[in-house]
Amino acid sequence: MLKNIDLLPFFGPLLALLRSRKFLVAIITIGLDALIAYEPRLEPVRAELLAIFTLVGSMLIGAIAYEDGKASGG
Repeated sequence: MLKNIDLLPFFGPLLALLRSRKFLVAIITIGLDALIAYEPRLEPVRAELLAIFTLVGSMLIGAIAYEDGKASGG
């Protein structure tokens, strides 16, 4: 039997990533983009929707990064 295995060095950063607002926004943006890309009824406006949602997600990530930088005194 395995004893004294410290999994925190592996799971600690992974849990911190999952709690990150920027990571969550990126995952939601990728999910929305995937839904838009594979929905046949959105064919006429697919390029515009992908551009808009990707831009909004990217700007939100940038705004969160800016806010985090200002909060840390940078």
